[in-house]
Amino acid sequence: MLTFQASKQKLITLKSKELFFLAGVLGSDRLLGVEDPFKGYLAEELTEEWEKVKAALLEKGYLKRVDKGKELAMPPTVFSRVAIAGLSNRACRIRYAREGKQFEGYLHCTNERVVELVKSVDEPDEYRLYDLGNVEKACETLIDKMGWVDRPLPESPALMFSKQAFNEIYKQSAGESVPLISSKLTEASGDAEGAAKLAQSLSSRVAEGELQLLVWNGREWESQRAAFVLCPAMSWIFRMSSNGNGDWLIAAMTSRNQFVDLLLNWLRQSAVTEEETEEG
Repeated sequence: MLTFQASKQKLITLKSKELFFLAGVLGSDRLLGVEDPFKGYLAEELTEEWEKVKAALLEKGYLKRVDKGKELAMPPTVFSRVAIAGLSNRACRIRYAREGKQFEGYLHCTNERVVELVKSVDEPDEYRLYDLGNVEKACETLIDKMGWVDRPLPESPALMFSKQAFNEIYKQSAGESVPLISSKLTEASGDAEGAAKLAQSLSSRVAEGELQLLVWNGREWESQRAAFVLCPAMSWIFRMSSNGNGDWLIAAMTSRNQFVDLLLNWLRQSAVTEEETEEG
């Protein structure tokens, strides 16, 4: 696929068929968070639909005919964002809720750039691609949006739970009293003091979310998960077992800087895994 010079677009907006078409042109068949809009199409129908999508992309300026119409070219901005979203071996699925607002999207990472892929709230079949800069800048931007702030944290050891048991307590905690939540957490962890602090945080939480780190091993996506809860006085991070890998969850008080380091190390560690996979 050729590229052509065009003014830099801050926001790239694509319908699902347009995104799949461009990703397919670049050789990607593993877009995350986007259902295949061409699934079930017969070959003849697929060819006809591709022509419609191509025409729409040409009209938007996301494709251009060059070499007297013999070749199609893509603006560098569109090319780079679609390439990173469709071909990067590292991604992070993010879901969080803060002050009544919800967010869900994917960060697609290379060693140099991070592209955010988000489904539009207003247009169900529309996806937006943003360039968030390098990994460090992207992490800072993301953490600020989540609502993490610098605050001193009291000393408190990590709490160990059965993931299944904790999830049940967490689901039921909304609307329950702090003593009741604390009692359940104490029974599940055996640590009354730590359980009381966590119960207070669950009762007064102002933001919560989940991260899923995904690394492509050449055959499938491998994943690790973590979650967090923020309240006015304390912040907690929850690391947990993946499916089929035990039933455990560790809850630990975490500062903003510690969470930044955790996320950066997580992504950098996956970068090492990616390089080893490519060498192997």
